[in-house]
Formats: sequence, structure tokens, C-alpha cells
Amino acid sequence: MKKEELAINIFKEAQKALKNKKLDVAKEKFENIIRLTEDSHLWLYFEACFGLVEVYIEKEDYKSAMDSAFKALLHAPNQGMYLLGVERVRSVLAIIKKSGRLSDLTDSFHKIKEKEDKNEELYYFSKALNALARENYKEVYPIADKLKTNELKNILYSLLKS
Repeated sequence: MKKEELAINIFKEAQKALKNKKLDVAKEKFENIIRLTEDSHLWLYFEACFGLVEVYIEKEDYKSAMDSAFKALLHAPNQGMYLLGVERVRSVLAIIKKSGRLSDLTDSFHKIKEKEDKNEELYYFSKALNALARENYKEVYPIADKLKTNELKNILYSLLKS
């Protein structure tokens, strides 16, 4: 069986486990897909990362959810998938904010912070999220101004609203 077919089969199993609230099983399967597809089949990698996001949201592990979401964005295979990922991030952050747990995101996104991945947009977006998590709202606006992607700016501005 080809690697892609194997990953698709595992993905189906992971989705079923997630639906049945078998979160540890789903997590393990999504992690297996990520390992199988990190060098190829980036669309599967992307979807597996967001599968992990769903698992972490269910577990209320919001920091890990956002780390997985950023991992997906960093490996989006094209601009369309990237923008889809940004919309998913908007939803995830809305859940986190509604839960009153934005502070969970303090000092997260270490890979982005260190600019290892050379994605300036996500670097600044993660800095702004960290400022929001620390309730340092004045720091958010100048960072948001550096963003070229309006969708990312709009996420930050929506989080600033009460």
C-alpha cells in the first residue's frame, strides 16, 4: 500500500475515533499521519494537524491546539489551503476566547517566535497573540499593522473586542 493510501486510511480511522470521543486514539492516529506525510502529501499533513487541533480543543489543551494550527499553516501546500487554515484558526481562537482562556497562549508558539520557519506573517501574528494572552493590548496594534494578510489582522481586531 502506498504511503498516501495508508495515511488516508489512518485519517478515516482518526476521524472515527474523534467522532466517538476516543481522543487518545485519535491523537495517536493524527500524529502517525503527520509522521507519514511530513515530507510529501502536504494536504494530508495539513488536515492531520487540524485533526489534532480538534482533539486538543476537546481536551481543553488550547496551547497545544494552537501549536498544531500553526504547524498546519507553516506547511500549507498552497495559498488557498493557507487561507482555509487562517479561517480555522479564527474559529479556534473564538472558542478559546469564549472559554476565557486566552491567557493559556502566553509564551507559546516557540518555533514561530524563534523565526525558524521564516514566515514573517505568522511570526508577527504569534507575537500579537502572546501580547493578547498577557493582556498587553497596546502592544497588539503596532504588531497588527505589520501584517500584510488582512484575515490575520481581522482575527486580532476581533479578539481585542470584548
